[in-house]
Amino acid sequence: MMKTPDVYSDPALASKQSPIWLKWFETIAITALFIALGFWNRPDDPLFISDIFPWPALVTLLAGLRYGFFMALVSSTVILVTAGLLLRAELLPGDQLPYVWGLGVMAIGLLAGEFRDYWDRRIEKLVAANQYRHTRLEEFTRNFYLLKVSHDRLEQQLAGSSSSLREALRRLYSEISHAQGQGLNRETGELIMRLMVRYGQLQIAAIYAVEEDQLSDTPLTSIGNFQSIETDDPLLTHALQEQTLVSVHTEYRDNRDELKTKLLLALPLIDSTGVMIGMIAVEAMPFFSFQPKTLRLLAILAGHMADMIQEQTKIQEQSASEWRQFKFQLARVMSDAQNHELPGSLVHLSFKDATDATRVIERMQKMRRGLDVIACPPETSETQVAILMPLTDELGCAAYLQRLADDIRQQTGQSLEALTRIRQQPISGTTDITQWLERIRKESA
Repeated sequence: MMKTPDVYSDPALASKQSPIWLKWFETIAITALFIALGFWNRPDDPLFISDIFPWPALVTLLAGLRYGFFMALVSSTVILVTAGLLLRAELLPGDQLPYVWGLGVMAIGLLAGEFRDYWDRRIEKLVAANQYRHTRLEEFTRNFYLLKVSHDRLEQQLAGSSSSLREALRRLYSEISHAQGQGLNRETGELIMRLMVRYGQLQIAAIYAVEEDQLSDTPLTSIGNFQSIETDDPLLTHALQEQTLVSVHTEYRDNRDELKTKLLLALPLIDSTGVMIGMIAVEAMPFFSFQPKTLRLLAILAGHMADMIQEQTKIQEQSASEWRQFKFQLARVMSDAQNHELPGSLVHLSFKDATDATRVIERMQKMRRGLDVIACPPETSETQVAILMPLTDELGCAAYLQRLADDIRQQTGQSLEALTRIRQQPISGTTDITQWLERIRKESA
């Protein structure tokens, strides 16, 4: 790892570390030493006044380059004062001090000191800018590693289930609707297993059929190196009795030592009417997926899968298939609201004119979201329509109705309230939404 260099290690910045007394001492000492050398070399003209070049200017130049303008001025003043005293003592040739010589000595030193101070100020600005950038770089590096750690943890938490619950349900309905055969068979079991592996990262698991609260002897399908298990496994027994998801770190956390099972999870396939058709036994899955959020998602998907399989076994008249699908989805949304506290909304629209109803229903079909179910009651199919919006709370329902009203106003020039009577009801575990819908249908008929 590279070490950041000290910004004051540059020789040009060494003066910042020099105390003030050292500056005065060096400046006066160098100047005095030059004068002493002049007396030793040329006793008759120690300051070289009679020469063509003012040699004392070298002392002021050195002081200016070393410590800047002020010390160059001090050195020049010492030389000029010394020259005046020597001239009065008649130790220098001539009867007066040459002004050109004095100006030359002072000008050379002061110019060198001024340029030294100018570059010193520029270096100070660069050092300050460098320190600021270095501080910001350290903050950026720290935040980068914090973000990287947070991203890694989030990636672990969402590995295998990067999609939302809404997207998972859309994929479920689109794939399971193409399954052949009726009931829980090998084909539907393999489809269920693929979806569970996708959203729960199951590594070793199997699906058993359940008939009259009894597990089948052999699994319909399995993944990984799944070994057959005993039908009296305590985890499976508890899941069959409670008809709910059971894992080793929930109900059995307190008596783990007494739990003799090799399973991590037992997930029953129960439809919205409470009928259990299958059981998913999980023996191994990643540690970061074995958490309440993922298990809740798997439980929700299992309920929808059971409903889809049960729905395919029911034979109804084709004319009522749309309303049958609506009631089937409504029962599942009510079950999710009661068992998993998932939001849902139901909207009922009643029209006076069948033409207006047709126009509004057409716009609703074009605006329909992936999980929304739109259906007309069989008895009043021309003047009434209901729309079920799973995973949508009151705020989301209000936003949908506002978009629908804006679309109707743009297409027809009329407000939605003038064409229909709107009634909406949030779906919760404490509301009997079926009775509410039947009452509204009768009132609007």
